[in-house]
Amino acid sequence: MVEYVLKEEMVKIVDDWKSASWGIRTINCGYDGSTTRDILNEKMKEIESFEPDLVISIMGGNDTILGVKVEESKTNIEKITKELEKKRIRVFWCNSIAGLNKEKNKRYEEYAKATLDIEGSEKREYFDLFNEFKKFDLKKFFTFLSEENLDEGIKEGEIDTVHPNQLGNAYIAKIILKEVFEIDFDPEKYIKTTNMGYKYPEY
Repeated sequence: MVEYVLKEEMVKIVDDWKSASWGIRTINCGYDGSTTRDILNEKMKEIESFEPDLVISIMGGNDTILGVKVEESKTNIEKITKELEKKRIRVFWCNSIAGLNKEKNKRYEEYAKATLDIEGSEKREYFDLFNEFKKFDLKKFFTFLSEENLDEGIKEGEIDTVHPNQLGNAYIAKIILKEVFEIDFDPEKYIKTTNMGYKYPEY
């Protein structure tokens, strides 16, 4: 969604679809089930190999259930983001989204706060996505049935309280587009026109 909107907005500015379609590329690394420890120890070279101008990360929720304590999580994030900054890569680091599991949300609050306690810089920004996402009606975003998630204590057929649906992801895109690029984005309109079959969804 973010890539689509950036390309559409670029066309408006330069009046040249080629500049947008050829010049803007996003890579969704999607390291499912990873912790900040995993990224720091195993994935930094891969991320840097893409030579990105900007890294947008939403991470930290898995730390609470996979054995990464708050202080280590904070240290890992600081090391990751500073290493990227040394490569002259801009970083917009978000703590994890809130979900429907109130107990997990409560456990994660300390992690979310720790992320924001890291001092930023001109190229490193830390954003409170956790509390920003909580402002919305989360019941609309978590509608998938789980195949089973033992780490999260979710049985097969139960509501997946961790992974948002398309609308939930559209609201995440709304926040990212506004905070990073100062672009207004209407998630409801985007999903509606997508479901109506628009080749170029409106937003």
